[in-house]
Amino acid sequence: MRLDLRSIVEILLVLSWQIPSGSSAWGSSWTNSPPEDANELDQDYANAITPDPGSLVGEVEAELLPQDSAAYFVTLNNSQVTVQVGSTAALRCQVYDVAEHSTISWIRHRDHHLITVGTTTYSNDERFQVIHSAEAQDWTLQVRFAQPRDAGVYECQVSAHPPLGQLTTLVVMEAVADINGPIERLVQTGSPVHLVCTISQLHEPPTYVFWYHGDHMVNYDNTNRIKVTHGSARSELHISSVNSGDSGNYTCMPSNAQPASIHLQVITGETPAAMQRASATEMQRCISLALMSSLLALMAL
Repeated sequence: MRLDLRSIVEILLVLSWQIPSGSSAWGSSWTNSPPEDANELDQDYANAITPDPGSLVGEVEAELLPQDSAAYFVTLNNSQVTVQVGSTAALRCQVYDVAEHSTISWIRHRDHHLITVGTTTYSNDERFQVIHSAEAQDWTLQVRFAQPRDAGVYECQVSAHPPLGQLTTLVVMEAVADINGPIERLVQTGSPVHLVCTISQLHEPPTYVFWYHGDHMVNYDNTNRIKVTHGSARSELHISSVNSGDSGNYTCMPSNAQPASIHLQVITGETPAAMQRASATEMQRCISLALMSSLLALMAL
């Protein structure tokens, strides 16, 4: 019968309890009394059958055991990055003294989605990538063509012991364009037209602002009747003298904001003021007829 190490140790301990002190051979002086210091014996027994865990691994394995990390973040925790819809967001994560076996990961908190590990992207969304600078020890998460759905909390995490994490909140702003004045315009042939488009909730100036008449862009009109000027958060369309062909929808479309539209109706003949006077006169006539009819009805009673 083959005995394992534990069985052999147990047998030797039992025998050592029963052999009298000082006896050098098996004799008839057996004793069933326990040793004077049972606790010490139990500890010796435990040491005999439970070796030091460090002795079970080689030099390489010992280096991989969890160690307290000396890594620390240089960038601030709970920071906020604000970008405009369609622009590129850069979420910085600068970490010093990262151990060789540690990795840097980016995680989206909303759905606990693992986006990157090291410089490898695990997201199916190709807009996400890590820009790594070994010299600066920086792992910046880049989000191209940012959309409102990208807003939320992201965590840069170091695989250390204990784990280290840093949070960054991404805010994606959606600017809105608006053309000053009513959405329906009535103008006389030959009159000038001045449309002003302002952009609100703007975090950064637009790359461009295009003006459209219907589906035709008029920014680069070569008739010299139309002129477009720009400011940081506004764009203006000037038409020196409108004609019937200028009727239709006009749209202000910034590169990073929701567009705005108005409808322009060019009329010939009577001026708008004359039309308004005619309408007022007609209304007064109708009121007079109604009053006269009521008076005649009362007189007939």
